[in-house]
Amino acid sequence: MKNKWMKKICVVLAIALVIQSAMGLKLFSITVKAGERVAEEQTADVPITTKEEMTTEKQTSETETTEEGNTEQPTTEEPTTEPPTEPPTTEEPTTPDYEIIDGVYKVKQDELVEYLGDKKDKTVTSLMIPARIVTIKANVFEKCQYIKTVTFEEGSKLTKIEKYAFRECTALKTIRLPEGLRTIGYKAFGLCTSLETLTIPQTVTYGNQILGSSGTVKTVVFEKGITKIPDNILKNAGSVESVTIPTKVTSIGKYAFYNCISLKKVSLPSTVTVLNTSAFNNCQSMTKFTMSKNVTAIGKYVFKNCTSLKSITLYKNIKSIGSGAFSGDKIIVLKVYANSKGKAYARANKIKWDYTDSEKKRRAANQAIYNDYTKKINAKDKTKYKLKYLSDFVPQGNCLIGKYLVVSMYHKSLAKRSVLVLYNKSTGEYSKTIVLPYRDHVGAVTNVKGRLVVSLNNISSYDYLAVYNYSKIKKAKHGKVLKPAYRVQVSGSADFAAFDGTYFWAGRSANTSYATMQGYKVKLKKKKLTFTRKYSYYVPANTQGLVVKKISKTNRRFIFSQSYGRLNNSALITYTKKISKSGGLGTPKKTLTMPSMLEGITLSSGKYMYMLYESAAGLYCGNPDNTSEIQIKYVCRIKANKLGI
Repeated sequence: MKNKWMKKICVVLAIALVIQSAMGLKLFSITVKAGERVAEEQTADVPITTKEEMTTEKQTSETETTEEGNTEQPTTEEPTTEPPTEPPTTEEPTTPDYEIIDGVYKVKQDELVEYLGDKKDKTVTSLMIPARIVTIKANVFEKCQYIKTVTFEEGSKLTKIEKYAFRECTALKTIRLPEGLRTIGYKAFGLCTSLETLTIPQTVTYGNQILGSSGTVKTVVFEKGITKIPDNILKNAGSVESVTIPTKVTSIGKYAFYNCISLKKVSLPSTVTVLNTSAFNNCQSMTKFTMSKNVTAIGKYVFKNCTSLKSITLYKNIKSIGSGAFSGDKIIVLKVYANSKGKAYARANKIKWDYTDSEKKRRAANQAIYNDYTKKINAKDKTKYKLKYLSDFVPQGNCLIGKYLVVSMYHKSLAKRSVLVLYNKSTGEYSKTIVLPYRDHVGAVTNVKGRLVVSLNNISSYDYLAVYNYSKIKKAKHGKVLKPAYRVQVSGSADFAAFDGTYFWAGRSANTSYATMQGYKVKLKKKKLTFTRKYSYYVPANTQGLVVKKISKTNRRFIFSQSYGRLNNSALITYTKKISKSGGLGTPKKTLTMPSMLEGITLSSGKYMYMLYESAAGLYCGNPDNTSEIQIKYVCRIKANKLGI
């Protein structure tokens, strides 16, 4: 009986172990002593049982029978608790921060960071850069030795190529850089020894020695639309022989072509105005350089050591030339213009110079005008009216009054008082000098009803007329200050002036087609002149002097002296006008070319024209770098009929 119960207990215990192992239940330990059953609750953890062990045990329990032949059925009851599951993970799944395009381009945020192809694969000879690439990082294609052609997909967004990007691509022959590219890094195409031509897009604003010093590129073309050749872009590019610089380029950057020892010819478009420091320094093979006529500034060392350059033209617009700009250029001759910065620079730095061909022609033409002019002066008059005070004073106006020819002069820096220099009008001998009480740019002098009227310019916002009685002029002592009887303010300028017996005509010397003069009705009231404005007329630009001949009560002949600076010829321009209302003077009746710097003019009753030239002043003839080439140091007297007046 005991044995029967013992067997049942063993079967139940086996089933309990299986269920406990599967459900994690606590184990009850059974102890049998001398036929007694003692149940003692255990609190220890269940030992781990493998799946195979659990299956074997379950199968044993399902097939085992009792001695009585009854078979125990396995339990079909489902566990009351769910089986344990794997604990959840807290780590995010890992994804790469780059992508691979076409199997060879490793791209990170639209930057090409690595070329995954075999750089030594002889079968790969061309590359197509995807359009989305914005930057090609440093060294990406370095030493791709068999790549011959690089193209960029249509719609390329490339803006930057970093340093060494294509360095030592020794088979590369063709690369067409895309529009939109702005930056080309240091030696990006260095040692590309099969590349002979490179076109730089118009959008490029930065480049740093992009070809290195050991390349084979011979021709570089800057595309139309680029406005500045970037600093350093072709520095040390020793193989480059030819560059194309298109219209719209305004400046050549610092060191842009420095040490381009094979560069032979350069032609600047007329749009270029600035050549920056060392732009063409050490271009030893350069034999021809076509300068822009509009260049205003040449920086330091720009043409230093251009030892093959024989000549270069420095045009009139140049305002500054840096130190050492032509140092080391032993055979160079600077082609210059008179009164130019180029000529002054050449002289100061002891560089050979000569006038340009056009300047030589101009000088010859001016000399011919002067020769023709002097032939009209009577031999006995050629030494008369020799001007005084020429080192510091500038002659402006002249007139005849009483026995005198009067010449007005102002000090070149207005540091001293203006003067009136008087000559005997018959003999031409110098008489005396009268000092005015004004440090003013004294202009015209005019005989108005027997009074000397001196135009005072720039002493205020309005011009004044200083009126001197002739009796005071005669009595004045040489070198003494003479105050006027009175001053009259006029409503316009009086740079030039003339009196026709009824009207006082005066105007401004302006470099404009809208220069004007005014006509004032003159009356004598209580021994004082009064000026009442009646007319205003447009006059030639740069008018310096005026003569008015009264033809009838209403008709006048106006003769203007017109001057355009120290080198250009002057002119006498004649108009005939019926004075009735303000406006224009009409078409000139006659224009006569005269030597440069013609100023005041006056006409005597004996029909002699007296002409005064500013070129006599030391301000213009004392400095060989800044002079009037045709210097006339006399007041010239010529019969009016010889001038066709």
